[in-house]
Amino acid sequence: MTIQEILHKTYSAYKLSPLDAGILLSLVITKPKEFILAHPEKKLAPAQIKKYFSFAKRRAKGEPIAYITGKKEFFELDFVVNKNVLIPRPETELLVEFALEKIQAKKYDAVIDVGTGSGSIIISIAKNIPEKIRKKIKFFAVDISKESLQVAKSNAKRYKMDGKINFVQSNLLEYYLNNKIAQKNILVIANLPYVSPEIYQKNKNNLRFEPKSALVSRQKGLSHYKKLLAQVNLLITDHCSLFIEISPEQKPEIGRIIKEYLPKARARFLKDLAGKWRIMGIEITP
Repeated sequence: MTIQEILHKTYSAYKLSPLDAGILLSLVITKPKEFILAHPEKKLAPAQIKKYFSFAKRRAKGEPIAYITGKKEFFELDFVVNKNVLIPRPETELLVEFALEKIQAKKYDAVIDVGTGSGSIIISIAKNIPEKIRKKIKFFAVDISKESLQVAKSNAKRYKMDGKINFVQSNLLEYYLNNKIAQKNILVIANLPYVSPEIYQKNKNNLRFEPKSALVSRQKGLSHYKKLLAQVNLLITDHCSLFIEISPEQKPEIGRIIKEYLPKARARFLKDLAGKWRIMGIEITP
């Protein structure tokens, strides 16, 4: 079969979009998408055809492209992903942008990425900081999942950041509290599970391929953040900056929780590119 014939069958039999079909075919033949457009008459080997249609079937069933290709672009870097980690979202890049701005403006002893998953956030931060600043900071990638940390470590090694980042298996900040580890000035970044069970059920079909444990949180999606804020209150010895990603409808409730757990904190909400409340920035002193 030629490229043109394969794509025609893909559109009719599997209802894939031209974009998805092109990405999968490029992966199989290890050629850029421009090659596919320029060589519709190119014949594929039987093994390539078989592999391509196995990918097409998976995509037709709703499996995300990132899990099929095994990678996802985030902050202009390609990250390895698998079913042990969430697929990085474009809106989460805001966490990286705000963190980089803070690090340029203030000296931090440590940067802690809680719920690191694929490591996309902490690696993007560490890689984009000037070396003269980076060498003065301790970077930590924290996750409760050993499998997630393995993915994060592989991504860090890919970008030669494995020697810069400490990987810690912990339920949020328990490791630091149990071992009485404290830094004077810390920056905490967290993209924790914040989907409520009710919202998850309504969107289960679209989310079913990603790890539920990395998505869903009880108490209106805020159980994980309540625990994190309580831990942060015990951890800080001097100053802590905190950036967390939330769902827009959680803005009123998370604001109330901040006042309850961190009464001295100064908080502000930040919008994403779609104009939705997405990031909460918090400044905390004891």
